[in-house]
Amino acid sequence: MFQSASRSRIRIGLFCLLVAPSVPSVWSAPAIAATPVRHKAALVVASTESQMTQAQNAAFLQPFARASRQPVVRQAWNGTLAELDGHGLHAGRTGTWSLVFAEDTTIRAACVRELVIHLAGSATNPDGCGVPGMTAQVVVAWDQTRRRLAPRWADFWDIVRFPGKRGLRRDPRTTLEIALMADGVAPGDVYNQLATPQGVDRAFRKLSQLRPYITWWSTPADATSILERGQVLMGSAPGDAVRSIATRYRDRIGINTDMALSYGLSWGVVAGQSAFRLGQARNLLHFIIQPDQQAAFLARYPAATPPASLPASVALPVDVQFWQAHYPDLSRRFDTWLRDAG
Repeated sequence: MFQSASRSRIRIGLFCLLVAPSVPSVWSAPAIAATPVRHKAALVVASTESQMTQAQNAAFLQPFARASRQPVVRQAWNGTLAELDGHGLHAGRTGTWSLVFAEDTTIRAACVRELVIHLAGSATNPDGCGVPGMTAQVVVAWDQTRRRLAPRWADFWDIVRFPGKRGLRRDPRTTLEIALMADGVAPGDVYNQLATPQGVDRAFRKLSQLRPYITWWSTPADATSILERGQVLMGSAPGDAVRSIATRYRDRIGINTDMALSYGLSWGVVAGQSAFRLGQARNLLHFIIQPDQQAAFLARYPAATPPASLPASVALPVDVQFWQAHYPDLSRRFDTWLRDAG
């Protein structure tokens, strides 16, 4: 379930840009747009969110390119820091990315490793790692033709009463939290548990119970694909991705937001660019967060706004600081568990 960033978060992001070192702006220097530009290298915007491609192109990238006469192209990003590094600080001749869009936890990890630049800080983001773009939710989605009542995470593990495959993200983020909530841990205690060896063991034991029935997904497109094809009875999935296919499967695929996990997606400015490209990247980010462009995006991607008929309850906000500290260790533990589980 995606929502546009709140006005206060947009102001924070705008403040980050305004107090950063000044660069030429496409709005304050009309002469730039009036001067023909030849053979200008395109800015590359890399994103892990493929389902938003058309809407972001139409609302952000194409209008900026027309206004600034600065070409902009979009590329898919697998979300790994290794790929970002290969297109940033160590790009060599392969080309440098300018902006990236991904989960807050990914952008924060990239910021810690200096793969994206630190923007000016704020009260909610003191180290300036990224500019808030959207708020998302992982929800329970399920096949309503096989089960009418909305399942909760405890039902997710009940193979006896509700036989069938389950879809889970092939990543410890959100997956471990879900495992603990399914095991009866209150949402407010999840991160206290995961911060201890005993809590981590408990989460993996719970996952092991379900392991033979799990169909893994890695991207929002994967999550919706296994639902569309009827490969799973129920699955965790980004709410907006599920809603984007809901018009075609209105009577079959249901969404339960009661046990949702909320997380943010942010924009990051890639390190390693030339001074000119860095300035253009800042200009593009400044353009993206303008209210008019945000409204244009929502008009083209209505799945980003939940219908009024759906409750906006959130069981657990994903803790960015927790994952900043623990993601490397828990990721290795998760990979080892996957290999050992066969």
